[in-house]
Amino acid sequence: MKYRKIGGILTRKERKALIKSINDLLGFQKNPLYMILLTSSSSITIQGKLGFDKGLKDADFLINAQAIFDALTVNISGFYTPPFVDMPKFQGCLKDFTNAIKNSKQRLLDSAAQKKTAKTNLYGVLKDALAYVNSLAWDNLDAAAIITGAKMVVKANKTSKKQDFKVKQGLTTGEALIISLALMLDGKYLKATYYWQYSLDGGVTWIDIPQTSRANTTLIGMPAGVPAKFRKRTYSAKTGLSKWCTPIDFTVQ
Repeated sequence: MKYRKIGGILTRKERKALIKSINDLLGFQKNPLYMILLTSSSSITIQGKLGFDKGLKDADFLINAQAIFDALTVNISGFYTPPFVDMPKFQGCLKDFTNAIKNSKQRLLDSAAQKKTAKTNLYGVLKDALAYVNSLAWDNLDAAAIITGAKMVVKANKTSKKQDFKVKQGLTTGEALIISLALMLDGKYLKATYYWQYSLDGGVTWIDIPQTSRANTTLIGMPAGVPAKFRKRTYSAKTGLSKWCTPIDFTVQ
């Protein structure tokens, strides 16, 4: 039986047919070919929260929002690089809410409604800033410092058993399947770009794998039996460019 390849990779249907033909040939009743899954143990995920919501008094809300803006702007620790992409919008929302509070005190026409809108807009950009900070804190030894340095609050630690990033052995020699959890914000999937790299010298040099708009990719032509390291990072308009994740070790066969 002949199998057509697309870009050097068998399609899923063709893979199943190939496995079945091998099983029939060898006389196996069940699939003898198993993908090797990189196992993961429970890990502690440290994430942050604003520590306040729109219900907070206007003056206190403004003070807290300004403190977060200043922390991300000054960046004393150097953690907030690349910068939050919506800093200009953040600054504008702070100015609008400040003016809205002043107008409300003077009881100007429609000032109450304008203040409510300005506060809602500022709260929205604060949530985006939180997502940005959490993306920097993800899988980072300095997670707590990244969060508190931005004048946000560390959530209670929770155990996560779902692995963010893994590598599987493909069905052909030298083939690796690289899989990530899809990028999310507030329970919604984001349109994102996924960047991938691997290293064959213990992480001294890194080789780019073509970026994708999906949370997975296939790498072929890897040297079989050579220990390798893999890592990934993401970019979205909402969260900006993340840092490279902690590399994982996997030997492709």
